[in-house]
Amino acid sequence: MDEIFANSRIQTLAVPLPPQARFGPERVGRGWQRCVCRPEGVAVRYPYIQWQVIQGTKPRLFLAVDTSCGDREVGFFCDREGLVGDFAVRLAGLLGLDGRPLEIPPVAFVIRPPVGGDPRDVHLVVDLGNSRTGALILEMSGETAPVPQMVPLRLANRWQLDGWQAGDDGGDAPSEHWFSARTLWCTTPHLPPEPSTRTVYREVRRAGLLHERVQTLGEKVSVTPDLFRDISMARMGTEADLIGGAIRLDGDERTGLSSPKRYLWADDESWLEGANWFMADPSDRHGGDAHAARLQGPLLRYIPEDDPDVLIEGSDLAREPLASEAPARPRHAPRILMVAAIYELLCQAFSYIHSRPYRRRIGGASRPRRLRSLSLSYPSGIMAQERDRLRRQAEKAALIFHATLGSQQEAPPMVSLGIDEASAVHLTYIWSELRMLGQDSRLWFRLVGRERAAESPPGPEAAAVAPDASPADPGSPRPRRARPPREAAGEPGHDLRIACIDIGGGTSDLMIARYTCQQGIEDSIRGEILHRDGISVAGDQLVKRLLERVVVPAFAEAIGLDDATCQLLFGPEIPRNRELRPQRVQWVNRLFVPLAQAYLDAAVSGSAAEISHTDPSLVPEDVLASLGAVLDRIKGAGYCDLREGLGLRLDRALLDDVVHEVFHDLLLDLCGRIVAHDVDVVLLAGQPTKLAVVQDLLRLLLPLPPSRVIPMYRHYAGNWYPYQDAAGRNPGLIIDPKSAVVVGASIHFLAHHGLLPQFRFAMTDTSRANAFHWGVMTGAVSGIPDDRLLFRPRSPSVHEFVTSSRRVLIGRRLSESERAEASPAYLLKVDTGDRLGRTEIKVRIRRASDPGTGEEILELESVEGEVAGEPAVAGGNVTFTWRTLADEHFFLDSGGLDNIEPLAR
Repeated sequence: MDEIFANSRIQTLAVPLPPQARFGPERVGRGWQRCVCRPEGVAVRYPYIQWQVIQGTKPRLFLAVDTSCGDREVGFFCDREGLVGDFAVRLAGLLGLDGRPLEIPPVAFVIRPPVGGDPRDVHLVVDLGNSRTGALILEMSGETAPVPQMVPLRLANRWQLDGWQAGDDGGDAPSEHWFSARTLWCTTPHLPPEPSTRTVYREVRRAGLLHERVQTLGEKVSVTPDLFRDISMARMGTEADLIGGAIRLDGDERTGLSSPKRYLWADDESWLEGANWFMADPSDRHGGDAHAARLQGPLLRYIPEDDPDVLIEGSDLAREPLASEAPARPRHAPRILMVAAIYELLCQAFSYIHSRPYRRRIGGASRPRRLRSLSLSYPSGIMAQERDRLRRQAEKAALIFHATLGSQQEAPPMVSLGIDEASAVHLTYIWSELRMLGQDSRLWFRLVGRERAAESPPGPEAAAVAPDASPADPGSPRPRRARPPREAAGEPGHDLRIACIDIGGGTSDLMIARYTCQQGIEDSIRGEILHRDGISVAGDQLVKRLLERVVVPAFAEAIGLDDATCQLLFGPEIPRNRELRPQRVQWVNRLFVPLAQAYLDAAVSGSAAEISHTDPSLVPEDVLASLGAVLDRIKGAGYCDLREGLGLRLDRALLDDVVHEVFHDLLLDLCGRIVAHDVDVVLLAGQPTKLAVVQDLLRLLLPLPPSRVIPMYRHYAGNWYPYQDAAGRNPGLIIDPKSAVVVGASIHFLAHHGLLPQFRFAMTDTSRANAFHWGVMTGAVSGIPDDRLLFRPRSPSVHEFVTSSRRVLIGRRLSESERAEASPAYLLKVDTGDRLGRTEIKVRIRRASDPGTGEEILELESVEGEVAGEPAVAGGNVTFTWRTLADEHFFLDSGGLDNIEPLAR
């Protein structure tokens, strides 16, 4: 008999059904249904249970049981005082939607009181990336000598519930540990509770002949029980792909983002370009058969459309809602999806830590759990404003969680931004090395570090790459630079300088730190960040150029598509293809990106197998059907043959050329900075660093022995590493280099709170005061020519310029080199409304320091001139806001590729 624990909120049970059990949609519907049974002629409602039947190869009945204790009269299974032992539930005669009993054997389970003691604290550490996301659950195991347990968060597919069908109690597949950051609006996981009636008694005093008499009167009132309070309206990973592919919308409706992290700057509706938000409705709760509906739902009552910060400024969520659940024109600021995504992760984590498989895995099955904290990593080169916005969005999600699914906790999870991503990779490497030496930090420093005099770190000018040091041809060897001379500035000692190049999906980060060992009763490792930067050239650009140069041309040639139609369907957005935007987004994300990923995987594994869109494991049939329907409408039936195999195989020379095009100048710049800081060890993290061509290029550009340039991919960390090969092959090896970030962030969290025995670690950051080169960017991803610079490190702090442009994108770079890539930072935007007229403004911008971090920021000091014939007003028709995504029509969100290579015919 299945057993679950009281006050663990919503738990899912999977009940196998006989193979012959088959039901039509008129009997079981789609999605969750309310539970009504008729065991002996009388219908009995179970408001705390919902059910659904999924009829696959192994048909199963799923039960969602809300284990919260409360007033039984309004629908809870038991009140808290009355739960003194096991509460047995037996469902017999489960009624289908047609009112007739389903041919299902009786189902029984037990709800047990949590009698094992006080709640155990559980901590959630999240690496929410631009491309993929993962999280670790941390819990201390043992009482006398607590040992930290790291358990990967399994993201459940709550629509198909295929995890429970694949294995016992939801499975634990590695593919569920790292999931796409794509986030879609969606209906809530379960049906809302139905209102119930309860009797409220009140005393009424009535006048009598001699004295007043008191009469107790009962009154029936309508009450909605506090059940099924997981009101998440965001879906990520495989579930987002599946429900997104099922949507049948026409026109320019928006349903989600490739990653909320890319749009933290988007604080208004302008990105929507006049469109409304829609949401996936896979069970068609709101009618129709489009599997979509206008955005609406209970989560929206906590998030006004313009996303003010009133939620974290003391608003009482128990009182009046902050916004409407069903806005007439839902145009919420895109950055709100970050709140929704983090809330979804909190809800999934809360359900998982109370589940039976998690409790069995960790131990203490009878102990309740408490989600005590949420810690997020962040990109190393993130701006102060972006970092602050990420923290605020996480705090909002934690407060909403505490008001809903986590309301039985005494406090919301404590939110913190723990450590930057590149520093986290440092920690993973250091901790794994120390573990292999019995945590003898002194020995490790003697083996790996160098004895040198204390010195001041190089200034910003040391990060420059001399123009004449750049190789003329991509791939040609770069002259090795001699180590800079050092002058003794103190007592010599062993130290170690580590650099990390972390090439993620949206940014490539560099962090260089100097580490020393301070000896004592407990040795302490002290780190000092010498240099950090983040640049907006990363894995997304590699995938985009691979699509434009390899995948899309090969696909068009294979199916017989002409250049003009190829550009119309897959090229830049134009008025003629704007109505196809939902389909184009699906084609890019579910057709072409999986093919590009398979191509890159073949480069890593050395596979020579054919890659084709006809492989159902890569491209779902519904995606090809969608493209086929559009092609038939545009070109006529039979014009293209989508069943023709792609015949794509790895071409290493072509791939190397694409990689050099995207990364050569970037890596040359980063390696110049590494050499200037006299680094001892270079760590490589992020998916692109799995490619041999990237590793070879870095070893070519760095004057270090190959053993000192360490890819985290397949690096031996030890059997403690929480992400291991699912089949048990190569134990202790890091299979996914991105996992080093969340593992390092977890180590930092544990060390910071004193939860790692015999390991003390502290990091100081002197790099926040770095002096940047600020200037006007002219492309979506580009450098800043010297003649467009506004500020240099030692230039005056005020700059004036005149412009007639409606958009001026200002970026920053640390390097002196004009060739170095820059990252977008601010947008000067001129709003002419619907007026026509002369526009010319004189802008005065001041360089200042962020009061909290000391980081360089820019401020709009004044503006003069006219905007479409009216006076220019700062904060009115001229705004200056931070903007970290240069192109609002990002290809994963618009479905458009702007540089597809012509077909070779």
